[in-house]
Amino acid sequence: MSEPEQERFEVVGAIAVYGAPDELAEGVLKAREAGFARLDTVSPYPLHGMDRLLGKGPSRLGYIAAAAGLTATIVAKTAQWWVSAVDYPLNIGGNPLFALPAFVPVTFEVMVLFASLTTVVAMLAVFNGLPRYGSALLRSSFIRDLTCNRYALVVDAADKRFGVDTILEDLSGPNVQAVELLQREKPSLYYKERILSVPFLVLIIGVAVFSSTATRLAFRYGGELPLYNFMKHQARVAAQAPSSFASSAGVTRAVEGTVARGFLPYAYRGRPDDAGANMVNTLPLTAGNLARGRDRFTVFCQPCHGRLADGRGTLTAAFPKAPTLHSKKVREWTDGRIYAVLTEGQNLMPGWEAQISRDDRWLIIHYLRVLQRSQHAPEQDLP
Repeated sequence: MSEPEQERFEVVGAIAVYGAPDELAEGVLKAREAGFARLDTVSPYPLHGMDRLLGKGPSRLGYIAAAAGLTATIVAKTAQWWVSAVDYPLNIGGNPLFALPAFVPVTFEVMVLFASLTTVVAMLAVFNGLPRYGSALLRSSFIRDLTCNRYALVVDAADKRFGVDTILEDLSGPNVQAVELLQREKPSLYYKERILSVPFLVLIIGVAVFSSTATRLAFRYGGELPLYNFMKHQARVAAQAPSSFASSAGVTRAVEGTVARGFLPYAYRGRPDDAGANMVNTLPLTAGNLARGRDRFTVFCQPCHGRLADGRGTLTAAFPKAPTLHSKKVREWTDGRIYAVLTEGQNLMPGWEAQISRDDRWLIIHYLRVLQRSQHAPEQDLP
């Protein structure tokens, strides 16, 4: 190599080529006995036990992945707690503001995403030192043989035992087929002549302009991209859409007046007073039924009427204030009259027939009677 070329390159290591895996293993042991510590090997296939011969312990990548996953879990849980329970609390059916099961999917996804990305970045940038502007090993004259039938021991120039004048002699031995210095262009010259060169910068700008322009034109004039439209366009029949059925509809309507077996429809629609006079709560007043009634009351009634049914709900002032259920009028209503209100609604209150089953409506009334009695206990209930 001429003197101008020597000024362009720097020595980053040395390579010793062997003809068999056993010879490479023996060379690694001798290099470690000689005091070399920054060693690596190159082979056409993985060699079992070579990491142990090189003195490399278990990978620390797992600890980084665990730390990243734990950090993501804490950050995700804290963010969801702050938004849902502190900064902007929402009462959803009387459920807790910070319901842990509801936040598990988001926490899991954030943990997996953050841990995987951190692991990949750590593996490439920290442990493998990538990206590199040039590989001295790929410039070696033996790189073609090392991917076929040769094995090599590589010594890093950063090793304290490494000497440019003595390394070739240190790595020589009876089983060594060749020894070579590994050289690469100096980083300053590489970046100046290639990365910061005018042709390369023009190429980068051209690719950016072309990509953005092509993407804009594709979305502007190409229409919808048919990637995952199998859910939008599928072989199915929509409700009441024409079909090959006898009735020419996707769902055949029930015959007028049809009643499902074992089910009696609500017979007092629009007549709440008749419901109050004729309907009776037949469900027994047990601890289990009261617990179920309390659960349904908490979900459907508490947000508006309050925990004690006193009209002090958890909704904001933007919603109309619900009346108390401890008024003399409501306390004197029969169970059937309250059932009619739960079924059809009243004033601004919607009907809950579609959301609450018939038995649950009766159980809510049981629990409401308990609340009313707790606030208006008769004299015989007092100790």
